[in-house]
Amino acid sequence: MCAFQTLTYTGGIGSEDRCLYGFCVIRHTFADTVSGEEAGVTHGARRWRRAAGNVLLGVSLGLLAYYSLTTLMGWLAQRDLREQVADVPVFVDERPGQTITDEGPPLDFDGWEGEDLAWWSALAPGAPFARLVIPAMDLDALVVNGVTPADLRRGPGWIDWTDLPGPSGTVGISGHRTTYGAPFRRLGELAEGDTIDLFSPYRRYRYEVTATLVVTPDQVEVVASTEPPTLTLTACHPPYSAAYRLAVQADLVEVRRLESDIE
Repeated sequence: MCAFQTLTYTGGIGSEDRCLYGFCVIRHTFADTVSGEEAGVTHGARRWRRAAGNVLLGVSLGLLAYYSLTTLMGWLAQRDLREQVADVPVFVDERPGQTITDEGPPLDFDGWEGEDLAWWSALAPGAPFARLVIPAMDLDALVVNGVTPADLRRGPGWIDWTDLPGPSGTVGISGHRTTYGAPFRRLGELAEGDTIDLFSPYRRYRYEVTATLVVTPDQVEVVASTEPPTLTLTACHPPYSAAYRLAVQADLVEVRRLESDIE
């Protein structure tokens, strides 16, 4: 019999159906062989699939709510930090670079000990430390003094066992990539030559990116002190994982005084 030959089939309902051979045989076999037990298994599987779908939906909504909440908390924390330093113009000005003077040497550390060093030395843990501006990341955030979990919920944190911005040493700053505003979400997008500006109340420290590394959490040498002044930004890597650390290194290329000091 040809595969495309038609067949007369009586389906037991008092009428005849005419159809393609293959379709009729498959339909007849399925209808006659599905048992009550198999139907029950199919119904149970559907219930489990429905339950699993509901669980996945609940987890997805929970994660969305969590990340939305932490983003809001990060934004509110940054607003609170700016209110704490309202008397420091460069920390609250819309355009901090407009107060920079071109006078003096490219690396102007004149009076650094009595100004920046004295100001940072007097900071309490968790206090606003500096303003960090990275155009390539569309980032403008206040850095806090410390990297405890509570500190990092408020913004990027200065690693308090690394060097201060100054004539030598490595400044280490860490930040979140996925929660609490995710200030370092785009850290991996930085490329060689990109600029990183770090503002104290008295100076702008400009760094240029030189390298990007992926290291394990115990490779603290990426923030080890150096003779030339450098900066290292770190964050967990990949996003949503703490298996590795992304480290962006930069060299200090310019230090300029600000025209306005603390009021």
